[in-house]
Amino acid sequence: MDRIQGPIGLFNVSQMPRFIADSSAAPWQGAFFTDLVAAGEGVVDHAHQLFCFQRTLVPFRFRKAGSHHHAWSTELPGLRVWAPGEEQRFEWSGGGARQFLFVHPAHVEAVLEKPWHTIGAMLQGTPLALGRSAESLMDAMRMDILESSPTGAMAGDLLVAALLAHVRPQEDGNKAMAPGSLSPAARRRVLECIEARLDTPLALAELARDAGVSVRHFSRAFSAAMGMPPHQYILRQRVERARILVSQGMPLAEVAQQVGFSDQSQLSRTFRRFTGCSPTAFRGRRTSMS
Repeated sequence: MDRIQGPIGLFNVSQMPRFIADSSAAPWQGAFFTDLVAAGEGVVDHAHQLFCFQRTLVPFRFRKAGSHHHAWSTELPGLRVWAPGEEQRFEWSGGGARQFLFVHPAHVEAVLEKPWHTIGAMLQGTPLALGRSAESLMDAMRMDILESSPTGAMAGDLLVAALLAHVRPQEDGNKAMAPGSLSPAARRRVLECIEARLDTPLALAELARDAGVSVRHFSRAFSAAMGMPPHQYILRQRVERARILVSQGMPLAEVAQQVGFSDQSQLSRTFRRFTGCSPTAFRGRRTSMS
């Protein structure tokens, strides 16, 4: 799956927003997230080529582009999604914080195991408003980016898959998602893959393939087997290996490289979050106990 380039090419507006953060540094599988502040006024004029999740955090006014005699309407805070082919042609007044997630149709198919046009047809003409649980996934995407994505694309892939679950076709609505499970052999394959690849990026699709289940079901199956989602397990394993290497006196920059963090700063932040102290302080305690 090709990465989605952004953020500039994804916005056809008369006044470009100010981009605060985006997923360029940790390219997610078939998706692109950006957190931004919109211009105070402008015109948007385009048809969507991708699935577009738009989260409005500050109300703004809008009306049909070029129709100055039309009354203004108000877009309230919330999360909505548009399908490929749907048009947005309006002028707006009032800037403020907004978030966007763009997802390639092929990735929607891969995760939901449905033709993307089936989902698109459900959305056409009536943009789907999503609830607070979906918005919390956008919050988690932003946080992962601000933390420099310590698990690479893994957390982003999981969050995108979870968000896509909110737009499954209506005929799936009353069907409970099969809880799924990992056989002992599948669990062993996945854990061995993680252990062997702690120093390199891991994609959700790779682990799902090793487990012999779909991307859609993998996170739930893994969580049921291990008591935590895969990105949290990977972080814990990286920190545990880092503890060993730090106690052995390895330079912190080299430790970061050995356990898959982008740099020493990311190692220190994650290490502190899991252990309550910095790698340097941990090493000092171990030395004093020797």
